[in-house]
Amino acid sequence: MRKSIIATLLLSCLLSRGINSSNILGLFFMPAPSHYAFVRPLLNELTNRGHNLTVFTVFADQKLANYREIHVVEGFLPVVLKENSLGETLKEISSFELLKNVIFKMIPKLKQMQQNERIMELVNSTDHYDLILTDIVHAEWYTAFAFKFTAPMINIYPNFIFPWFANYIGAGFHPAFVPILSTGVSFEMSFWERLHNTIVYMVWMTVGQYYSTIPSEELARQLFGQIPPLTEIVKNTSMTFINTYPPNYPSWALPPHVVQVGGMNIAPVEKLPENLEKFIGESENGVIVFSMGSLFKGSIHPKKLEAFLYAFSKIPYHVLWKWDGKVSPQISSNIMLSKWLPQRDILAHPKVKLLISQGGLLSINEAIYEGVPILGMPIFGDQRTNIKFLVTNGDAELLEYNEITKEIVLEKIQKLLYDPKYKTNAGLLSDVFRDRPMSPLDTAIYWTEYVIRHNGAHHLRTAAVDLSWCQFLLLDVIVFLLAVFSSVLVIVYCAMKSSLRFVRRFVCSKNSPYSNSKKKYVKHD
Repeated sequence: MRKSIIATLLLSCLLSRGINSSNILGLFFMPAPSHYAFVRPLLNELTNRGHNLTVFTVFADQKLANYREIHVVEGFLPVVLKENSLGETLKEISSFELLKNVIFKMIPKLKQMQQNERIMELVNSTDHYDLILTDIVHAEWYTAFAFKFTAPMINIYPNFIFPWFANYIGAGFHPAFVPILSTGVSFEMSFWERLHNTIVYMVWMTVGQYYSTIPSEELARQLFGQIPPLTEIVKNTSMTFINTYPPNYPSWALPPHVVQVGGMNIAPVEKLPENLEKFIGESENGVIVFSMGSLFKGSIHPKKLEAFLYAFSKIPYHVLWKWDGKVSPQISSNIMLSKWLPQRDILAHPKVKLLISQGGLLSINEAIYEGVPILGMPIFGDQRTNIKFLVTNGDAELLEYNEITKEIVLEKIQKLLYDPKYKTNAGLLSDVFRDRPMSPLDTAIYWTEYVIRHNGAHHLRTAAVDLSWCQFLLLDVIVFLLAVFSSVLVIVYCAMKSSLRFVRRFVCSKNSPYSNSKKKYVKHD
């Protein structure tokens, strides 16, 4: 009995060692700081657990054991996200502008990867990898590495997944009740919102295929030679992690291999720098945090800036403002400007009463986790949709950028600060967001090592993987039924028309008894 126990323990240690020594390849080419900030905790924890990581990224700043970080070219930044001067007006970006700038211009820029010596070394490498982690949003060329290394692939989405990728992995959603990224429609859609949502869905599913998948295919074949279609490689994705979890996004049907890890970026609270701690501590009523994320650098029109400065001067609260523009505005004594803020740690402070944000999911998750109400000023992408969902949950207000005035900004801020329902609702959302079987990071770690242990997770996929979006929405069935119904109507119509014609001829015929009866009763003068 004792020998059996010892043997079991030894076997467990060997199995554990096998998992801990896995070689993992990370491919993170999206030059958006928020994207990499979301995945970094997972990479760090995998390293802490003994895995060997090789990570290609545009943000090479890690120095850890078993962790090799390789800096690549910055790839692309959509034109609409480049830094604007204070004299320019930052416009809200529509769904189609986002598609044009993010998808249409992605492939020409990513072709620069061919000129990167480190990437070409990877293309020609004979190394072995047990798993590939990446953050694809479509059928990008670098998914071919999963085929090259015959390794299972996990995709990590820092926000809500795009409709085409959802379709590829069998997690397609219905545009009748699930908002498409960037449409900004409400979650209880009117007819016109459903119409708009459906049109955007159809455009992204068709035009995106032409402008993204096809060029990606060409680039991948230039690098790797004869490979299966990228869409087929993407369909073999073993697991997908998405940065959602009720209540930061509405519930919808997900297959087992799509796992919600919303809030994975939320780390334990650390001590604030002395200057920030002092500034917050000196506030009698509380603090407002104003941050527009990592991609916006002082990009606000002077009149909009003036509206915020006016509103902040009229309220008895301190304001921590993340400002990294080229020119600093003239501020009142209750405002502190800083190029960088430890936002997660600040939001955990009990004196923080409000977050003013563009509505990115990382910021929203941190605010929800700490029960802080939000004033959302969306600019592009999923931000409007994220904020609208919080508005329906009663812990946020929407501030339209193009409608900003002194009066509107002050009214919105006062409403969120002085109406207790926002703080109450924020607390309720925080309770729901925190209450789950495992932390988001532990969940991601479990499923990552699950994929390694089983060399994939194809047994968790649904048959929807092999359906086109038309088949998934039953459009082919609907068209067939309409055709059958229309054919039956035509047949019935033709039959009735022929029958009526026959009856008319019979009644009007000279030999018809009805015709003779008419003559019989004709009255003569």
